[in-house]
Amino acid sequence: MDFVIRAMQKEDAMAAAELEKRIFSVPWSEKSFLDAYASPDNIYLAAVSEEKIYGYCGIWISYETADLCNIAVAPECRREGIAEKMLRRAVKLSKERGVMKILLEVRQSNHAAICLYRKLGFAQIGVRRGYYHAPEEDALLMQLPLSH
Repeated sequence: MDFVIRAMQKEDAMAAAELEKRIFSVPWSEKSFLDAYASPDNIYLAAVSEEKIYGYCGIWISYETADLCNIAVAPECRREGIAEKMLRRAVKLSKERGVMKILLEVRQSNHAAICLYRKLGFAQIGVRRGYYHAPEEDALLMQLPLSH
């Protein structure tokens, strides 16, 4: 499949919420995506093929710091570089907005995501005990410093 990484659109919120339900034990609702998308401080991207969303990525910016809040790829499309392409684009857009560092939390058991983050230059800076629920699990806190 050929994918295009583009800015998420308001009409994408329902598809993102449906994908979220397939992947996460505590999924975001369509309203959550609409609210996040509506903020001009946030960056939301979608991986699209034939007008269908197969992935999304969301970064919330607050002054010089950004938080990677969402990143997901449909299970049937993993290992095709979609998450990496979305994240690289989101990092570039964040840097263009003056962001100095990007933070994220990731389940300590999510080895594929941790490998991706490390590949892109994120480093572990801490642990958040009991951060995740259903199932309960610690989160690794990771940071990517951006140079300008």
